[in-house]
Amino acid sequence: MSIFRNMAATIIVGSLLSACTTAVQTRGYVVDEELAEAISPGVDNRNSVQEMMGSPSITSAFGEEIWYYISRDTVTRGFIEERPLSQLVIEVQFDDGGTVADVRRYDLADSQEIDPRNAITPIRGKTLGFFEQLLRGIGRVGPAGPGGGGPPGT
Repeated sequence: MSIFRNMAATIIVGSLLSACTTAVQTRGYVVDEELAEAISPGVDNRNSVQEMMGSPSITSAFGEEIWYYISRDTVTRGFIEERPLSQLVIEVQFDDGGTVADVRRYDLADSQEIDPRNAITPIRGKTLGFFEQLLRGIGRVGPAGPGGGGPPGT
């Protein structure tokens, strides 16, 4: 019986110790400082930046064409919520001709916390519940045949 007690104690102690471990994770783009410093406004263009840095993490959706390379290091200790250690955002702005106009760098001090809301955007019309949606679909099957709503193979 003492073998089982020793095994159980070992498993419990191992589980408790593993809960106290620290994990550092790098997320996003892995920045090569030499390549980032080599981008020259007025000299480089989209193709040369992509050859040096690779595809951007995200690009601007509106207005000027801007590429962002985002890297973030976080630490998690046991079950405690992760916290950021460092962050680097490299912003590459292009002019209308596709030439680099400006390169900016932002770090963790430049970041802002965003408070996501769980609010629901209201929609026009009647909002259907789960069962209403389920029951409304009964009997709304198209005719059988090519492109119809019949069973497979018909």
